[in-house]
Amino acid sequence: MSMRGLGLSEALAVVIMVGVVLALAVVFIIVSGINMASASASVSLSQAETTLVNIAQDLNAAVMSGVPYYSLSYPLPATQFGVYNVVRDYCKLVVVNTTHAVVWSVTSDAVVFGIPPNYLTMPSGFRKVLFGNDSLIFNDTSSSFFGISQLGAGSLGGVSYGTYVVLYPRVGVVSAYVFVPVIVARFNPALPNLLVANVTAPSMVLIRSPLYLKYACGPIQPPPFNLTNSKIEIVEIEVIIEYG
Repeated sequence: MSMRGLGLSEALAVVIMVGVVLALAVVFIIVSGINMASASASVSLSQAETTLVNIAQDLNAAVMSGVPYYSLSYPLPATQFGVYNVVRDYCKLVVVNTTHAVVWSVTSDAVVFGIPPNYLTMPSGFRKVLFGNDSLIFNDTSSSFFGISQLGAGSLGGVSYGTYVVLYPRVGVVSAYVFVPVIVARFNPALPNLLVANVTAPSMVLIRSPLYLKYACGPIQPPPFNLTNSKIEIVEIEVIIEYG
């Protein structure tokens, strides 16, 4: 081989090597960017969990106090890795009587913080209880009227999330009383990055010959809760949430 041919071969080898190194560098940058975005999304999710737990604790205290027109406000930190939102009619409670007829029903909104699938994803069907317990209906006086869970990939209100944290109301059955917090969400452009909750005065409905309660929130759908009293009194507490 001539010296000229050898020089061309060496130059070509150098060009190929440089190309490979540059390609690996690009891949490394992309992977590093994905990992950094995923880590940042996890931090944002953790901050949202803390915010929603604080809201749930305060709302529970307000409902338990029995004081009407209790008002609370919370700043919602802005982040590019997730978004606060509300889901209309996320929960539905149905009261069925001994003739198996639906005699009363109500729906409730929920507050969510979701992460887009390209930043962080958990398997569909994943659920982790962050506040409250696994049940949507409780029959003791020490449980919370609000629960918070992290769920896996899914779509809410036409928006796809890789994972999301949701705050929803829980139903309390104490003796012949059924306490039902109902979240009613309203968009208010005058409240940017702010959530305001107003707990209103309760309203009551008497139900005779009840058989069971059926309560579901999104993918959380437990079996019916059997009732033993000949009549119950529904105590509905409306929680109006305004957000911007």
